[in-house]
Amino acid sequence: MKQRQASGWDSAVGATDLKTILAVVFAIGGLTWGATMLLGSREKSKPAGPKIVASALDDDGNAVEPEYTKAGSDKQVTQVQDEIQSIVQQRAATSLKQLTVPVGLPDAVSDAVLNAFIPILSGDYDSFVDAIAAMGGAIAGDLDEDHPMFTRLASVFEDARVDLNRISVTKYEAPSGQRRQMGRTQMTDDVDVEPGEEGQPAMQTSVMEMQPASMFPDAPGKNDPSALEVKIPVQPKGEEHESIFSIILTWNTDAKLWQPAAYRTIRNRLMEED
Repeated sequence: MKQRQASGWDSAVGATDLKTILAVVFAIGGLTWGATMLLGSREKSKPAGPKIVASALDDDGNAVEPEYTKAGSDKQVTQVQDEIQSIVQQRAATSLKQLTVPVGLPDAVSDAVLNAFIPILSGDYDSFVDAIAAMGGAIAGDLDEDHPMFTRLASVFEDARVDLNRISVTKYEAPSGQRRQMGRTQMTDDVDVEPGEEGQPAMQTSVMEMQPASMFPDAPGKNDPSALEVKIPVQPKGEEHESIFSIILTWNTDAKLWQPAAYRTIRNRLMEED
């Protein structure tokens, strides 16, 4: 049963210890788009800017036809969970061969993915707390409200429809980016814009990342050679365009568990001028 309380992001962060979260990544492409939108608000005769022509894309930035499966009821979530477990096990078996260090088996990868994703998909905070414990972590401190990481992720992924066919399990490759410290939150700006050829749409990618360091203080960071990234494309409830749930897992040799190094929300957009 879903048990979730609404909570304000700012107030929740204040109640959380300083180690907990967040590398929040906004890889926002299209500075020209922003400027155009601003001008459009002042001069209505100007074009409004690029429009989204596709959000379900393959690794090469080409539009694909998604096949989303509903996950809005307990029965549907259970069916999706079973499918994810099978798919991740199969694809992890291939990806683990690319790693150069001893790690856990494919079924251990799928267990970690289910623990990371299913409580957020179902919006069940009690299950989220239990899943953190199952992965060898713990939520530090006494929170009066839901943990802010759960609140943030559930606001996107709760009751989403899942594209099971396009789930991927790959060796994690760190992107380039610039980092700056802003108070208690580490902000990373990583601009990722790929202009299309003349007359072709441009690719824009944005990433919001949260690192659960206080919950998993002994987990290796995402630059560890064991790091895997699992991506699950979804269509958030009430939205037209796609988002991707990404979990970066690293192998804790002492705990003999795959543990989250980062939770990510990725949005890919193919843009073209009006």
